Amino acid sequence: MILAMRFLTLLSLLALSSSFAHAAEFKAADKGIAISAGSLGEFELSYPSFVDGASKPVHKLVEARATGSSATLKYEGGGTVTATVNAQGEVALTFADLPADVKSWSVEMLIDIGFNKGGKWRMSGKEGAFPHEKPASPQLFSDHAADLTLTNAQGRSLTIQTPEFAFIQLNDNREWNWPIYNWKCFIPFNPDLKTVKFKLSVDAGNSGKKLVDALGQSTLEAWPDKVKDEAELKGDVESEKAYYAGLKTPERDAFGGLPGSGAKLGLKSTGFFHVETQGGKSWLVDPAGNAFFHTGLCGFQPSDDYTYIAGREDIYEWLPKPGDAAFSTAFREGDKTNLSFHVANTIRKYGQPYDLDTFATRMIDRVRKFGFNSIGSFSQPPPTAAKKASFPYVLSLAINEWEGIPRLPGAWEVFDPFDAKVRGLIESQLAKTLPERADDPLLIGYFIINEPRYDELPKVLPSLTGGQACKRQLAAFLSNKYKTVQAFNTAWGLGAKSFDELAGIGLAVTTDAAKEDVKAFIGVFLETMFELVTTNYRKHDKNHLVLGNRLQPVTINDEQLCRLSGKYLDVMSYNYYTYDVDKAFLKKVHEWTGGKPMILSEFFWSSPRDSGLTGGREVQSQEERGLIYRNYVEQAASLGFVVGIEWFTLIDQATTGRWFSKYNGESANTGLFSVTDRPWKPMVEEMAKTNHGIYEVLQGERPPFAWDLVKERGGK
Repeated sequence: MILAMRFLTLLSLLALSSSFAHAAEFKAADKGIAISAGSLGEFELSYPSFVDGASKPVHKLVEARATGSSATLKYEGGGTVTATVNAQGEVALTFADLPADVKSWSVEMLIDIGFNKGGKWRMSGKEGAFPHEKPASPQLFSDHAADLTLTNAQGRSLTIQTPEFAFIQLNDNREWNWPIYNWKCFIPFNPDLKTVKFKLSVDAGNSGKKLVDALGQSTLEAWPDKVKDEAELKGDVESEKAYYAGLKTPERDAFGGLPGSGAKLGLKSTGFFHVETQGGKSWLVDPAGNAFFHTGLCGFQPSDDYTYIAGREDIYEWLPKPGDAAFSTAFREGDKTNLSFHVANTIRKYGQPYDLDTFATRMIDRVRKFGFNSIGSFSQPPPTAAKKASFPYVLSLAINEWEGIPRLPGAWEVFDPFDAKVRGLIESQLAKTLPERADDPLLIGYFIINEPRYDELPKVLPSLTGGQACKRQLAAFLSNKYKTVQAFNTAWGLGAKSFDELAGIGLAVTTDAAKEDVKAFIGVFLETMFELVTTNYRKHDKNHLVLGNRLQPVTINDEQLCRLSGKYLDVMSYNYYTYDVDKAFLKKVHEWTGGKPMILSEFFWSSPRDSGLTGGREVQSQEERGLIYRNYVEQAASLGFVVGIEWFTLIDQATTGRWFSKYNGESANTGLFSVTDRPWKPMVEEMAKTNHGIYEVLQGERPPFAWDLVKERGGK
């Protein structure tokens, strides 16, 4: 999940650590004061935002130049703030030339949802626990306060001393379907007080409490399906044989499609997955020429279940001993800092080391019983298991940042399509990676990128100051339109001396003309990006589908982007996290794309109260996870253009957070299977009802299943 908690990379306090790797360090970063406290975690205090007398936001940040111990911030209207921080955590904000309408300002921090595992807060003598589940009221604190202290379950803490007259709010953002806590500090602006200070400090206290048991489960909670010990784990081997044997599945063709549907619906057989429109509906067609509704599972190998253990070893009741060969394959690619308790449990359970083919073979057999028919995103196709089982899969293009394609600063997962180096790298990567699988009938297609934040471009592109290729192109675009810098300045309300200087300075976008110009240039930017990728893709693979960018709700609600996507993509992919399917919105997106089919490419719901894990989109039981899945998938499928879904993920995330975020990782109940390799039976049995009967819905033979979470809670 790539859940969208990236606006401020802030206070992630799943700080379940036993010792500090190093003392706290503080620095001025691009978006705020960053705090690095070893195994306590990474935090960030945002730079100031301003409001006027009517409490309306004014004078947005235009430019931030950070050098380590200080940052110079420039705002619309000419105001500046200099932020400095020293090694002792003393933060000074110095204001200059702020416009007269600024009446107050604020800073904020986000606190990781994992802090609901025994975490506490204290402000000016008042204190409370972070709620494990979504509370009745989202407001945890709202009052004047001089300090904030956050303490985790291990007894470690962060303290922020605030300026005088601070008004503090602490909210649980699950009320707005965002699994995170938000701390916000409001300060009246005093023109006579040029410098305001905060004090940040960390405490390395340690309660010695064990937070994770020998099987990787939380020690802080109990739930009905919690495994007691290794003996019970091993006992599952025989009981599961009978369980899976008792699950009945409908007939499917060699690729998982509906037998005979091709002839009935008039679909073609091309030998590869493709999309068609027949009977006024979009169909994903398998290589045999039959209808195939993609029910994929993201992370079809150990992935989010790895957790970073270094620096907090004593929170675990058990870890493999150094040199213990029996559990060597439980570590991620031999890295002894990242351990999968799920893999360790399968080693105990089956008495064999982990390998991907054996794992995938076992999982394919299981998930087919639940009606899942393919491997979803964030997955490594097994060497032979998928081919032997004739189990389709999707991939992502090898143009990620970790594969050497640099990203634009400030815009998540967005690369500069005008940069000659970037263009060359993308061309070479696609030429190198695509031919190997170009003739594989089991491959459905490729996603381009996961969750690129194109919606950030209106803010980011004008603010770039490094002479990036896209900023130079923006300057050329403006020069071509306005011809003279005087005409540009009049339209934008600025005082630029020449078009040449625009590539190196932040541009305030305040006038209607400026906003329209930025929007128009973003259209050029996006079309250049799509053309670059798809042209090079088709040079090396003419058989497989281009499945889009797995957009988020905040990004996809853009007609210009959708129309350009429809021009270049075969399928529109949408990472759609919701409780209720907004059919009208999905239809609007479908129309904007020119009628392209859609895959709902990432979603999940979690049940913290009976899993020992944190939430995301929370429900109250494993059965509810299954019921809301049924509503979501069948209601979407009934639209006639949704051709598949991908559930995130196969296995639950690790109790102490997924590995690549180290101490700040997500730890949600995302999986079909728990850390102890047990399926969440009440959920998957409901899922199977939809997956096995989805073609009845697609062909209009029965109405889609409906289940309203709000009404189930007694609401309207």
